[in-house]
Amino acid sequence: MIEILNNLYIGNLSDFKSANISDWSFVHATQTIHYELMGWDRKYKRPIKVHPNYIKLVQDNRFSLNWVDGKAELYDLTGVGTFNEILDFIDQWISQRGVLVHCDQGISRSPTVGLLYLAKRANKISNESFFDAKNEFFKIYPSYLPSGIGEYVSNNWHLIK
Repeated sequence: MIEILNNLYIGNLSDFKSANISDWSFVHATQTIHYELMGWDRKYKRPIKVHPNYIKLVQDNRFSLNWVDGKAELYDLTGVGTFNEILDFIDQWISQRGVLVHCDQGISRSPTVGLLYLAKRANKISNESFFDAKNEFFKIYPSYLPSGIGEYVSNNWHLIK
């Protein structure tokens, strides 16, 4: 887990599992936790895409996303508005407690959300383009390796606020 801004942390599944849920706010950028929260199972109880919480679930101090690492088209299901909602969620909690944004490995989805927050809300790195922001973000988070989410965010950079 790496603190990229006061009270904003980027991590992986292990970081989440070792955290006390009542002390933190979380952005679960992973299907793994989303399925657990929804009571779904990859083998026997798969969700239907029209379920109202298929893509996201917001409960108190938790913002959960049905995200997997994959091609940029996967994030079209989520849409730009969800990225804005995530940043709003972080805004809501960051002054009160630590916010952990995590995915399974902590190298693509969760750091991309952190990059967006630093660029779009905290003005700590460039907001000119994803390319510029990414180059500055590498200095803060050297293990960043964006997959399809990076392509999606790059293509929609100016729509994310």
